[in-house]
Amino acid sequence: MEVIRAFRNLDRHGQQRAPEVIEEEVRQLEPHLVRFRENLVRLEVVASQTRGKTRIKVSLRLQLPSGVIAAQEEGFEIEPVLRKAFADLRRQVDRHVARLKHEPEYKRPARRRRIGAPLPPARDAAEAERRQLFFDLIEDHLDTVYDTVRRELTYLECSGSVPQGYLAVRDIVDATILNGLDRFERRPTEFSVRDWLTQLAFETIEAEAQAARRAVPEDAAPIDVAPEVLAGEPTESDEEMFEFYQPDDVLLLEELIADDDGTDPETEANRHEIGMALHRAIADLSPAERRVLYRLHLDDATVAETADLLGLSEAEVKEIAEKAGETLRAKLVEAGLISEATELARVEREIAHATRLPQPIDDRRRLAAALAGEGASSGT
Repeated sequence: MEVIRAFRNLDRHGQQRAPEVIEEEVRQLEPHLVRFRENLVRLEVVASQTRGKTRIKVSLRLQLPSGVIAAQEEGFEIEPVLRKAFADLRRQVDRHVARLKHEPEYKRPARRRRIGAPLPPARDAAEAERRQLFFDLIEDHLDTVYDTVRRELTYLECSGSVPQGYLAVRDIVDATILNGLDRFERRPTEFSVRDWLTQLAFETIEAEAQAARRAVPEDAAPIDVAPEVLAGEPTESDEEMFEFYQPDDVLLLEELIADDDGTDPETEANRHEIGMALHRAIADLSPAERRVLYRLHLDDATVAETADLLGLSEAEVKEIAEKAGETLRAKLVEAGLISEATELARVEREIAHATRLPQPIDDRRRLAAALAGEGASSGT
């Protein structure tokens, strides 16, 4: 299990004692997580103290292949606050594991549709030539498609808008490319190929997210409700079921934060904490707000270009950008990461600082082979 710790404004005693308590509590937590592969489990611990060095707040966020569990506690002494938060986290983990054992089949990732089925061989030379022309057209923009899909799916999972692990980045990229293949002779001439593919990616993500939400009934029990049967030791059938919750690709918000090469460790830690808080807040925005902010600040598009791509007026783009930016700024102020006097431009620079995620080379080769009709295999 990977453990990330962040301490803010702790007094000297807190800075000395907190790491010791966290280490002890992590050892107690580990037996509750034996059903999950260790390299797919991540724990974030944030301990902060008010500027008057009085009240202490501890936040725990445990990322599992099957979901995210959070616990918070407040008090006046670091050790009891940490121990209460970890005790709550262990109880939630046990309930979560028990629910996985007994939840109905519709919620298991084994039920995911394969939306990126391999293409059949081209019917004739003309079709083969058409596919090659299409691939030549889009090849330089596949990184953009992959980055767009992965980023948006990461936010959707983080916000709980789609069940974690239900959709796969590779599948949605495949579906986007297949949509483009069907329509590329009719693509809008007012858009660049890059922007057209970005628009297709947004359409595909939205359609698949809606389908995923319909797949899980609204009355599905949340993980914070105790099941009728508590979890015991894993059986052979349990182990088989838990294999469904070991995805090849776990989506982490941290991957969206760019590295700051050459900065000192303290500055790097502060930037990482701001980055994590920012991306969690971005995940809570609406898809339209996220897309406006990223088009303007990460893609460096103009207001007019953003409006054209997203089907909005320029006035709507400006209004959405200002409202969403102020929401993010307020979240960072509330978390004590920036001051009230911090201007919105600081938040915009943090958005622009986000990293881009290139398409894995194996995926690129697989797509090229599929469009050439070579029957590339399709994994998750």
